[in-house]
Amino acid sequence: MTEPSTKLKRDMKTRHKTVPVEQRLGLEMLAILWSYYLLRKLPLKIQSDDALENLEKLKFTELLISDLILRLCKLREDNTNSISFVQVLKALRKRVATKDRVVSMETEIKRFTTLTRTLMERRNSYIAHLAKQGHSHLKPMNEMSEVIGLALKITDTLCGENNSYKILNIDLRHAFSRGAAV
Repeated sequence: MTEPSTKLKRDMKTRHKTVPVEQRLGLEMLAILWSYYLLRKLPLKIQSDDALENLEKLKFTELLISDLILRLCKLREDNTNSISFVQVLKALRKRVATKDRVVSMETEIKRFTTLTRTLMERRNSYIAHLAKQGHSHLKPMNEMSEVIGLALKITDTLCGENNSYKILNIDLRHAFSRGAAV
């Protein structure tokens, strides 16, 4: 396989920069809500006598939880290579029209960072395999609905409106608010 041309790389970088950070944050929130929706739709009990089917469901559950952890942790980091609340906040501060939106968000972002501390430990130790010790030192995960609810609130504020999160005919915002105790 050949490397993409320099022109193609430049075009891709330019297109990526032309998408406003608020829209990229909204797309990230859509992915979080979709994974959470799918996770909540899975049955809590094993419903089949087929061992393979049960293992598939367990693996799918594990993958959805890992996806949520990775995406929520990404929102808390200050990394210029990915979308995060801090990066969106920095971009909005540069615009005069959006400065009023960011004033109250620093406290909420700090709260989000605190709430996701356990998720970050789990990501680093379990998903990224950075721990030299076993997984027994990990604290139980917090209820993710509180973290996702706060992420949704921060995203809406940074975007300046309540975004619509729909896939096919499923209103993910409505499904989340119905199923989560926020």
